[in-house]
Amino acid sequence: MPDGTGSFISRFIRVRGTVQGVGFRPFVYRLALRLGVRGVVRNDAEGVAINAFGTQETLDRFAGLLREEAPPLSVVRSIETSKSGTAECLSADFTIAESAAGRKNELDIARDTAVCEACLREMRDPHDRRFGHAFINCTDCGPRYTIIASLPYDRPNTAMADFPLCPACRAEYENPASRRFHAQPVCCPVCGPKLLFLDSKGHFVETADPLAPAVEFLKKGRIIAVKGIGGFHLACRADSADSVRRLRSRKGREEKPFALMARDRRAADAIAVFSYAEARLLESAERPVVLARKRTAPAVLPLADEIAPGLPTYGIMLPYSPLHHLLFDKSGFAVLIMTSANLTDEPMVHTNDAARLRLSGVADGFLVHDRPILARTDDSIARVAGGAPLLLRRGRGFVPDPLPSPCGVQGIVGCGGVLKSTVTVGRGSSCYVSQYVGNAENLETLEQVDEIKNHLLRVLAVEPECYAIDLHPTALSSRIAGAGVPLVRVQHHHAHAAACLAENGITGNAVCVVYDGTGYGEDGTLWGGEFFVGGCSGFIRAGHLKPMLLPGGEAAILHPWRMAMGALFPLLGENVETLFPKTPKKDRRAVIEMLSQKISCVETTGMGRLFDAMSALSGVCLRRTYEGQPAIMLEASATAAMPSLEPPAYGPFIETDNAGTLLIDGSKILMATLNDLKAGTAPPAVAARFHAAIAAATALVAGRLALQNRTELVCLSGGCFQNALLLELTVGLLKKNRLTPVVHRLVPPNDESISYGQAVIAGMRRQKQVLYRA
Repeated sequence: MPDGTGSFISRFIRVRGTVQGVGFRPFVYRLALRLGVRGVVRNDAEGVAINAFGTQETLDRFAGLLREEAPPLSVVRSIETSKSGTAECLSADFTIAESAAGRKNELDIARDTAVCEACLREMRDPHDRRFGHAFINCTDCGPRYTIIASLPYDRPNTAMADFPLCPACRAEYENPASRRFHAQPVCCPVCGPKLLFLDSKGHFVETADPLAPAVEFLKKGRIIAVKGIGGFHLACRADSADSVRRLRSRKGREEKPFALMARDRRAADAIAVFSYAEARLLESAERPVVLARKRTAPAVLPLADEIAPGLPTYGIMLPYSPLHHLLFDKSGFAVLIMTSANLTDEPMVHTNDAARLRLSGVADGFLVHDRPILARTDDSIARVAGGAPLLLRRGRGFVPDPLPSPCGVQGIVGCGGVLKSTVTVGRGSSCYVSQYVGNAENLETLEQVDEIKNHLLRVLAVEPECYAIDLHPTALSSRIAGAGVPLVRVQHHHAHAAACLAENGITGNAVCVVYDGTGYGEDGTLWGGEFFVGGCSGFIRAGHLKPMLLPGGEAAILHPWRMAMGALFPLLGENVETLFPKTPKKDRRAVIEMLSQKISCVETTGMGRLFDAMSALSGVCLRRTYEGQPAIMLEASATAAMPSLEPPAYGPFIETDNAGTLLIDGSKILMATLNDLKAGTAPPAVAARFHAAIAAATALVAGRLALQNRTELVCLSGGCFQNALLLELTVGLLKKNRLTPVVHRLVPPNDESISYGQAVIAGMRRQKQVLYRA
């Protein structure tokens, strides 16, 4: 047919991205009817395929609106058109066809999102057939990633395969005008999953309403395990100190804060103060746990002090599943503790059998259901830093959105590090970073890492071609690498840097600052306060924190006062023993013996260890009971002093070694803080000055390296940059020096980003035909 504006033509339109299970086909159908376009739309292995027939002007507008008006849960990565569609487009109307199979799988997996307002209204309407239905959902909300077994995203390939649709639900499912058209988890009380309540021994409790005993248990101060979207929570009253102490004792969690779930925004406002950015994050469809400042006066809703001891913040989320809303509706509580159901350092429980086995003696009752969780996924955690969200844990709501890569990564699997493990699977030029798993220091967590790796490979239809593993020769995470597949070993901090570069689309070189606890360096020592110059292809170690002694290895990490003694020993000698008079003398003498003879001491450049030392020196934290505690408490102390203080920076104490490497002398910074404390300066003020000193030294070294290497880009990565105060101070100084700071926003700066960086680095080496190193 003639290709003129007023003439009818046919076109084939290919849409790729997160376009299945998010209401994209009914959206296309309604858009076509509105514009008078004829043809057909279907799902296939590459995304959504449309054969369209209309005038050129109409089809141009049709293609443009596919992106502009796309459903809220969809992510359109690309729209491609070819001038000639198939004979299907010559139909008299527009139809939705069945999914088509195919060998090439380019689909993105939809993520889990909070239940929408429309579904909540139905759930709370006594006249609606889904009144009180704990599994209500539609194309705009509900579980996706956690219930998918394989692609394409059709009901037989999900956890809903064993729940046949009743006639009423099928009518909605097949009606393009319904918001439940081809919503794969759609169901009702007749055909959907069922709630059950079990007692403390895992025995079924006969009841017409399983929520009733769960609510009764909560009111009596008992602990219940609740099966959610991605796994189990342990829930109890937040206003009962006895309940919280009991939960801590049973869970083996001494002081680490518990997450809270508030009934609604009003309840959240009663316990915490939210900035505009924090409130938006709290109410987003992703529903992460958001760190927000505790409301101290007036105490609108007093909570137990044991929830977040020693910290000025709560971690708060809003309900995201229908079951959560029903619990609040029926109990009348405004706030509940809702923490991941696991014992300390073990993976989160996600099956009914595992809950009965692993949580026996922890939970007094179990509120469960019979819909399987196919990909256990913990809650995401975020805070606001520099006016924008900063992820601290990437899980439900954010996974498995694809992340960019500067090169092809097909078949590359990044195995991650030890702490905060993740797995990354490469497909095409996209990286699919898994949900947070945990610390791969035990068999249970390692098995979960392997389970998640296999799930991602299966749903993405990817065959492993290469495994990227940590440089450390005994890293446990490398055990998930398949036999007979090439290995690439990647230095820990280079992986951090590459992840920050890749997520920000930087393909050239930059100055990369990576601050964390410790990671295995290329020289076999423990790195952690690094300045690299380079990119994803390679790096030069151009600067670092001056090495400090770590007396007793792991013992110094668990007891930060040891780290302080190790850092100050070169300056004070045996006088460091007097710094901690309340610590047992025999323990202090043992550390002096180690330091004097350099026995059981290793050198580290870890910036995280310097923060630990400062935390102990200022009396904030002498014993670590959870990862990051000393630095978290130090930041809280410093932040409290910042509004009334213009902190003078100590130092900068920068020197150059014989090889021309720039060094920050952390021991001298600590010495300056010690003198300040002895002069009577309040510890919070000294903590604030310490943060300012680290930021100033960082900006100065980065600035010198940027000038030498003719770049304005400075990437900031590593777990230390979860510290909002350090991040904001450093970013501010870099900008003041006319440099461009580059930070993480898509993945956390901590070790969750390691697998992403590993995959990108392996892809660059393959592209440059660098031999894989076994």
